Amino acid sequence: MRGLNKVTLIGNLGKEPEMQQLEGNVSVAKFSLATTETFKDKNGQTHSNTDWHTVVLWSSLAESARKYLTKGSLVFVEGNRTDAAQNP
Repeated sequence: MRGLNKVTLIGNLGKEPEMQQLEGNVSVAKFSLATTETFKDKNGQTHSNTDWHTVVLWSSLAESARKYLTKGSLVFVEGNRTDAAQNP
């Protein structure tokens, strides 16, 4: 059986996207995304757990991020997970 490398996140931007222009006029946008899980414990107390994710967008998606996304924006992101060490 083959593996599956798919990520779906819905959360809020922690800061403005950081833009870079690479050789060949390739745009790259990088931003932090907060996802928060809220749950009640057995005593009925509400707890929240926030995880931070680093999102990297390339080419036209990066340009869309630059144009439309700001700190606090609610976004839906779907893609695959890669380690930052693999993509300089």
